[in-house]
Amino acid sequence: MPIKHVLSTVMLAAGTGLASAQSSLVLFGKIDSGYVDKIGTKTAKGDKGLGEGAQSRFGLRGSENLGNGLSAFYWLENRFKSDTGELTTARFFQGQSILGLKGPWGTVTMGRDYIAGYVEVQMAPDPFIHTGVSSMVAFGNGNIGTVRNDGAISYKVESGPLGFVAQWARDTNPNSATLPGPLTAEHPVGASAWYQAGPLFLGYSYENPGGVHDVWHFAAMRAVLGPVTLSAGYGQGETNTQEERRSWVVGAHMPVGGGRLKVVYGDLRNTSASLPISRKMALGYNYNFSKRTFVYLNIARDRDATADRNGFDVGVQHNF
Repeated sequence: MPIKHVLSTVMLAAGTGLASAQSSLVLFGKIDSGYVDKIGTKTAKGDKGLGEGAQSRFGLRGSENLGNGLSAFYWLENRFKSDTGELTTARFFQGQSILGLKGPWGTVTMGRDYIAGYVEVQMAPDPFIHTGVSSMVAFGNGNIGTVRNDGAISYKVESGPLGFVAQWARDTNPNSATLPGPLTAEHPVGASAWYQAGPLFLGYSYENPGGVHDVWHFAAMRAVLGPVTLSAGYGQGETNTQEERRSWVVGAHMPVGGGRLKVVYGDLRNTSASLPISRKMALGYNYNFSKRTFVYLNIARDRDATADRNGFDVGVQHNF
């Protein structure tokens, strides 16, 4: 091989090594598989059988150091069904699809992202972190808000124990089974703030999902008392048809025998007509084989479900 070709190859390899040192790429995800008996679907085909306690997923994330305290990062996260390999929705990167910049002044992200405060505040009272038959997501957003927004621009800043995030999003329905989704009346907006110091967490979130009238407020707390973690949340808001709603949820979890024992109860009510929408209790246990793999058994009952008020899921989850 001519010496100039050898030198070119060495220089290219050196350049590639430099780029690799400055940027990163991580493959991550989880695969969950088990037997599921869903709540509220007694007459539906496939209401019980092989399924998932938590949505299986894979993703790519990484960052690049731009110097002077500035970095660029991205997060792409898929959702799929472990029993069939199908996508769960029309969006390939259903979980998240964001590009961001981070500096001493905070973080700015753009793309399909969680609503402001979903992870930090709405999920905080739920020891089941909004997964499976035991999910308390309806009590976190009142069945008024959503979980993600398309075309979102978010700003997040944290200073010591305090954190704040605000978000503005494109006026499209982020849960549509077709693309592009139908338009919402307004641009969805939201904000949240929280305080986290030692064993105590306090948080508040506000969401306008994009309708003319819909709005949702939610406050949460979490406290670690010895081996037990206690949590609670309270929400209040209005649907787009101007139905007033209120929710509350209380939960607890603690380590037991190499795993975690979890319990939660939530109440969601139409306060305009003094009618219950959902009153749900769940109990579950995870046994950890390792830091990445565990088996689980969760049971739940919703006394206001229109069909099949009882449900459970039992299975195994591996994280990578």
